[in-house]
Amino acid sequence: MAPPGAELHLAGFGRRLGAFALDWALIAVIAVAGLTVGASLIRTAVPGTGPLPPVDQNLPLVLLGQLIDLLSLIVPPFVYPAIGWHSGATPGMRTLGLRVVDARSGDRLTWGQSLLRTTGWWWSLLTLGAGFVPILAGRWRRGLPDWMASSLVLSVQRLPLVWTPGPYGWAIGPARPPQPAPLIPTARDATEAKATRASWTWTDVVPVLVTFFPIMFGANWLAEATAQGLRINAGSGGALVLSYADEIAVYGASLLLIVLLVRWRRHTPLTTLGLRLPAWPWLVAGLPLGFAAYVLEDVGGVIGRIVLPTANATNQCVGIRGEFGGSVVLTLLAVAVIAPISEEIIFRSFTFRWLQGRMPLWGAVLVSAAIFSAAHAGWAEPSLFLPVFLGGVLLAYVYAKSRSVWPGVIIHMAINIVGVILILVYSGC
Repeated sequence: MAPPGAELHLAGFGRRLGAFALDWALIAVIAVAGLTVGASLIRTAVPGTGPLPPVDQNLPLVLLGQLIDLLSLIVPPFVYPAIGWHSGATPGMRTLGLRVVDARSGDRLTWGQSLLRTTGWWWSLLTLGAGFVPILAGRWRRGLPDWMASSLVLSVQRLPLVWTPGPYGWAIGPARPPQPAPLIPTARDATEAKATRASWTWTDVVPVLVTFFPIMFGANWLAEATAQGLRINAGSGGALVLSYADEIAVYGASLLLIVLLVRWRRHTPLTTLGLRLPAWPWLVAGLPLGFAAYVLEDVGGVIGRIVLPTANATNQCVGIRGEFGGSVVLTLLAVAVIAPISEEIIFRSFTFRWLQGRMPLWGAVLVSAAIFSAAHAGWAEPSLFLPVFLGGVLLAYVYAKSRSVWPGVIIHMAINIVGVILILVYSGC
């Protein structure tokens, strides 16, 4: 909505460029300040020369410095614009009299639209500004961020003031009534439908979650027993075949049980699980959100080490190295393709979807993330509970907004690809 005595018009490129420059200056200042503080703490804890203090004295300061560094990489470039656009305008836009609204209704952007606009913003930056070029030529002056979020950037124009006679004397006011804001009736409808209850109940979900552990342990035991019986060496071709058989058995059994419960017991189409393509912006948003999720998990990992400084978080690393023989291709196929698809169906499509409509959105997000973390790593490695939990929060939220499993699969794949490459390359693991 325009302030009193003003109306909204399509924003010009010059003003938008000025707001962009102001916002990036603020983002740079916040990020550089945070990175400087973090680096200072680390240098203080681990000086380049001289005797080092005891490890117990060093570690908290080092971890605090790392935490500040990581927050400086995610908060300014991701959280700053998302919060600004959800509120109607970033600080730079407000300074120059700009507003960002839903292109169809003129309403304030939802959190989902703000998230999409942020990822479109990042794609435009990564393509050296290619996503901003259509602003120069398009009738509605919309770039990739606006297309993805179904948004429109407007400028506030003050109406000329005149003196007019009134019942109590002369008064100053606008020379004419404000014109309605320019909107696009044919723009993509970004209305977020309320979540409905899934047809399956806790009597369906609990058996899947409860049997997940016995199936996993049973498959692992069977694979190890088979390897010993056949005298198969670790890292050999036979061991790799058993590792893949183990992986497929664990996930396949859980997925088959879900299909039987949803499709045959509840007579519900599998599309209800979110096994459908979402609106295209959510697919495009997957990679930038995957980077954000990876940094977010790193933040959780540092906090976990602060809370549990003596916990050992290398079990996953050792397991992945040993299970797939150190092969990048084979490990990526298992950990970055099979696992993300399977886990997104189990923990988002099935478990989170059951919680939706039965409790508030953020309650469902947090509970499902806790279940995901406990089943994924938290029961064996307490220091990994928080990073996996934070990743689960983002994945559940994206599922809720996109109403599809595939954006989460892309994000999950991106996280695991980066993690696997670091595990296989980093010799200290």
